[in-house]
Amino acid sequence: MTAILGGLVAAFGWGTATLVSSRTTRMIGSQQALAWVMVTGLVITIVAAPVAEGLPSPGTDGALWAVASGLCSVLGLSMMYRALRIGKVGVVAPVGATEGAFAAVIAVVLLDEHLTRGVAVGLLVITAGIVLVTFHGRLADLHVRPSVYALVAATIFGFGLVASSRAGEAVGPLWTILVARLVGCLLIALPLLVRGRLRIPPRLPLGLAVYSGIGEVVGFVGYIAGSQSSIAVCAVIASQYAAVAAIGSYLVFGERLNRLQMIGGVVLMAGIAAVAALQA
Repeated sequence: MTAILGGLVAAFGWGTATLVSSRTTRMIGSQQALAWVMVTGLVITIVAAPVAEGLPSPGTDGALWAVASGLCSVLGLSMMYRALRIGKVGVVAPVGATEGAFAAVIAVVLLDEHLTRGVAVGLLVITAGIVLVTFHGRLADLHVRPSVYALVAATIFGFGLVASSRAGEAVGPLWTILVARLVGCLLIALPLLVRGRLRIPPRLPLGLAVYSGIGEVVGFVGYIAGSQSSIAVCAVIASQYAAVAAIGSYLVFGERLNRLQMIGGVVLMAGIAAVAALQA
């Protein structure tokens, strides 16, 4: 059950962050929004990591996993933010949601994580439900550029989820996130600052970017904690963040949910219930 609970926390944190980012990127641009998300996460973890987890003593493997997690986080978010800036949340999110499936495959194939047949089928059902409930658009809304950006982001995130779990085991969740956000600041925020393009945005977009940064941190803490029990299960459950973003779009922005999405919600809940029963 730890993997399921951690995945649900991650889904909420990442889902609300994605929802908010879909507006922030259109206000100040994808790279500006991402830079402030990275800065926010770094500030939070610089304060929280030493207090909550003490000083880490990572080996070489732990340090490499942490850096790999940071690179995947930055590159994946960069691709996703580009997709959100030019595409619709209801089309981009379901493509990005396949990251959990990528992570599960990597965990099983490369890390020899064992899944029973029942749990594997349940995870496939959950993934199908996520894609159904998050898709909100017409075929005409399926544009190549945002779809490709989202697919690349999902692939990168899949590797990043595995790296985050391994790094979290070695150095702790908050130190893993700190390294990831430090990498993000070095690759995203610092170049903008050097070029004089990192500006303090108006109050509303700044507040939204800060919230996204907090949501990303909360999501990663939940995921890393839950993934210590099972990377595959926690990653697929966490990929519900796309469903959270879609439902949030309905509640906050008035986007309508069609019949297919409602069916997807039922499928999603059934898959979660099945996996929870099998994991209990």
